[in-house]
Amino acid sequence: MDSNDAPGGSSDFQQELLALRQDPQVRWRAWRLAGDLDLAEDLIQSVCCLLIALKHPERIEDLRAYYFRVLHNEATKLYVLRQEIPFEDVDDPPVPAQPLDEKVCNSLHAQIWLNRLAVWRDRLLVGIPARSDDPVRYKILIFNTANQVLRDGINGELSEADSNDAWRAAYPEYFAQPCVSADLLHQRFRRARLDARALLQKVVNRDELT
Repeated sequence: MDSNDAPGGSSDFQQELLALRQDPQVRWRAWRLAGDLDLAEDLIQSVCCLLIALKHPERIEDLRAYYFRVLHNEATKLYVLRQEIPFEDVDDPPVPAQPLDEKVCNSLHAQIWLNRLAVWRDRLLVGIPARSDDPVRYKILIFNTANQVLRDGINGELSEADSNDAWRAAYPEYFAQPCVSADLLHQRFRRARLDARALLQKVVNRDELT
């Protein structure tokens, strides 16, 4: 049986899923949706189980966007179960109110992360793999994308900065290169996202998300 036909899909899919599970923006968004760290972990686990069970995960063009959509849907179900009332907008579940001390703490963390990005910029750029024929352009794009993803996450927004369309628009010569196979383009999208997440993981410590 082809590995892509089995539940859980290929090893690439599983690696992408694992990277998403550990993604700071995913954890941040799950916490905002659930309003509780333990519930956020349950929410992330539920999404991973649902995606692992997919029979044809290779049909998902943009796994990150799909992951966030499922995350929102599962958060909506959780909200309905907890409140026992229907909720109409499945795309934007309500965010539980935060105590003032948590808001202050989160604000301080956000400023720390943004300051790290600015101060460590040159060092972070050096650490980004040179994957295209124009490595400087690629590295700057990864940095700028990670920057926008972080800002969107801090604002509690779903980021489109690392969507396939965003990659294509920012660097069409690489992410929409003519006469290149769909499989190769998929690998480029996947590696670019992994590069952006690796950069964010250097800026945002996991302990700071708890």
